[in-house]
Amino acid sequence: MKLKHMYFHHPSKLENNEAVIQKFENQGVSMKKIQEALGRTNRYVVPTDSPETSLSLGIDAAKGVLRESKISMNEIDIIAFVTCTPEHQIPNDSIFIHQALQGKPDTMCYDINANCIGALLALDQVAQYLNNSKTAQKALVICAEKMSSILDQENPVTAFCFSDSAFAFIVEKDDTSAGLVDVHYHTDSSFCNTVLFPPKGHSCFATGELTMWDTSFDGSGSVEYATNKIEDFLRRNKLSTADISLFLFSQLSLKNIEIIKNHFNLPDHKVPFYSKEIGYSGSSSPLVALDQHQQIVKPLKEGEYVLIWTLGAGYQAGLMLWRF
Repeated sequence: MKLKHMYFHHPSKLENNEAVIQKFENQGVSMKKIQEALGRTNRYVVPTDSPETSLSLGIDAAKGVLRESKISMNEIDIIAFVTCTPEHQIPNDSIFIHQALQGKPDTMCYDINANCIGALLALDQVAQYLNNSKTAQKALVICAEKMSSILDQENPVTAFCFSDSAFAFIVEKDDTSAGLVDVHYHTDSSFCNTVLFPPKGHSCFATGELTMWDTSFDGSGSVEYATNKIEDFLRRNKLSTADISLFLFSQLSLKNIEIIKNHFNLPDHKVPFYSKEIGYSGSSSPLVALDQHQQIVKPLKEGEYVLIWTLGAGYQAGLMLWRF
């Protein structure tokens, strides 16, 4: 199973976070601790007068990965659209992507909303499906978010955290030993009321309501899960941390990454972090880190292993072992 072709797409507006940070400092809110924990300098934002949506961003990302890979839509058997800010609920947005890209009739299309763990879930699902399908060969996965329209700009955590962006990748079935090796999930639903949109559910939604984000939720429980589980997870696959070429951790919090990195004494070059420069892309963030690393540092070689750890609101966390 190949995970080779990836494409990161974003709006043209790159916003420096200094003005947002200064705004809260002027209100007496100390931003130093928040800034050090998250690790942010810039983020991409859809301008308020722009017609761009999560769907249009996703379509542009899909066009980009198809163009650069030289793969035709006639070769795509699955379209999976990952978003928590969909443009439509009926029909699902992947149908609109299929139409925009002129996909073939025998294509499976579906949307998935698992918040920031969505790309890991989608990669798990399409890899398992392709592996067991008698006919399907390639899956196109698109992750896209336009969080700027639903985040509270008066919340010092969410005001400068997320980037509006899209990321597309193609998973391709082949006859090598590369691909999904193992996956493990952990859910602690006691946090289900800490990050909410709509705040009181769709049945009580009022126009203009924004995401409720309890600042007490910092993902630390998922960090504990990672530090407790990673070695066991690798051991059951007869590997150790030394065998992993790249650790692709959720790019939500630099502080959380540093805790895990220091716990296992991982070298800096194996744990990429790119949210400082481009903001946090949500579900796609571990794979965006992979893409950025391969473009800026070096491509992974055949046979190398990557370990993904990420989490989603509510909360749910996961580990994935992938062989290139």
